[in-house]
Amino acid sequence: MAKTLLTGSLDEQCEFLYTLAQTKMQQGNYTGAIHALKEIAKYQPGYRDTAQLLAEAQRRKAEHTALLFYAFGGAALFIGIGTVLQAGNDLVFLALALGGGLLGYFVGNLMRGRAGGGPHSDSP
Repeated sequence: MAKTLLTGSLDEQCEFLYTLAQTKMQQGNYTGAIHALKEIAKYQPGYRDTAQLLAEAQRRKAEHTALLFYAFGGAALFIGIGTVLQAGNDLVFLALALGGGLLGYFVGNLMRGRAGGGPHSDSP
């Protein structure tokens, strides 16, 4: 998204950024939401529930990042297993990477559920 210069009063700008942050969070774009909420907090720290929304966006972004690492870790582990077993076909390595990634994602969700986040903690 290109940078734009906001016009209007500070309250109007904060309202625009707050609405934008809510939209970004609904889309799963937590990085964009965090950026908009930090701008609000920078110029008007007590605006609505910006601090709580910012904390929620940061928590969800961290959860997504952890799931991504679990998926990549699973894929790397399975590729390593394929290397040790000397799988000679690239298609086998691709299948191992896909299977490992899916298993890693599943394990990440399982760990998140045991930590109290639950599989559907993204709902408000």
